[in-house]
Amino acid sequence: MYETFLMFTKELRVMTRDRRLMVGVVLSSLVVLPALMGFLTNIDRLLGSEEQAVHLLVATPLPEVEALLAAEDGWALHRDRAGAEAAKSYLTLEREGSVLRVLVDGSRRRMAQAARDLRELLEGERRRRFTAALAERGLTREELEPFSVELVDTASDSRSRLLTSTLVPYLVVILLVTNANRALYVAVGEKERKTLSSLLVTTAPRGAIVIGKSLAIVVFTLSSSALLILGLVLFSRFGLALGPAAGGAAFHMTPGQVFQIVPNVMALALFIASVIMLLGTIARSQREAGVYTAPLIFVAVFLAVFSMSSTEFSLGTYAVPILGNSLAMRETLLDSLSPATLLLPIAGNLLLFAALVWVSVRLYHREEVLFRP
Repeated sequence: MYETFLMFTKELRVMTRDRRLMVGVVLSSLVVLPALMGFLTNIDRLLGSEEQAVHLLVATPLPEVEALLAAEDGWALHRDRAGAEAAKSYLTLEREGSVLRVLVDGSRRRMAQAARDLRELLEGERRRRFTAALAERGLTREELEPFSVELVDTASDSRSRLLTSTLVPYLVVILLVTNANRALYVAVGEKERKTLSSLLVTTAPRGAIVIGKSLAIVVFTLSSSALLILGLVLFSRFGLALGPAAGGAAFHMTPGQVFQIVPNVMALALFIASVIMLLGTIARSQREAGVYTAPLIFVAVFLAVFSMSSTEFSLGTYAVPILGNSLAMRETLLDSLSPATLLLPIAGNLLLFAALVWVSVRLYHREEVLFRP
């Protein structure tokens, strides 16, 4: 145990003494990545696109509707297609019988929102005219509509919580995998620096070396991820909120949710660190190790995205690394987590961590693996 602690602290000292690494990690995690992600999330607002007029082609003559839109700010009306096509994107409003149809390219987020705003505006005008027509005849809406039906979602901020529970597990998985990949040199750096042989002749057991290095990767991974989260929080103070917060919904967790997520994330970090350690043990250089870890990133992204599915997963699925962790985090944020769905991914991660560390230790006893040309 003491030798493991010494190896762990040695690797931490090596990392902290590398000023370029530390400066790069702090700047990228605390400033560059949060700024980039915040810019991409708020690109329309920052570039002023939200303040630009929405171009609308009125394909069918609609004098009253045109007068209504002309009185509203933010709309540029076109009566010929050539004028509308001069703009990069536009909506089309046409009439067929008593139906007003709005044509929109839904892949453009700003146009889709403008179409919803236009529909709400036209619906308000329709209700106003209907009420006025009833008043002329001495009637009220209540006489023609004796009751209405409303569906009330009793879950507070349900949409925001659903989006958050989908986005947060994905971000956590990607952060852990990418930051663990940045710590590859902990596993393979001794080979490149030609100091591995001097390390092996010390009294430290091979198991202590492997476990100490793996724990150093875990600390580096969790610290880098925490810095990025802190950076996102700080940049949100300047209006560059990410994800649900960009829409005005505050992201928060209860102490109970934190208590559930922390061991989940730590167990996942242990598993990922053991994979990085194993691949670094096999590789001859950091470049070769990077080739080996590339599939890990793709698999992690696939499993994190797969966890977003609305499919009802069986209990055994929660034992699958990364997928089970993502599902457990999602259920935690939705307040639907059970003890079994929390313990299964944690137990699975710990068992795999022990198995992969055991394999790495066995490889550390084989000089043909450690010193192969």
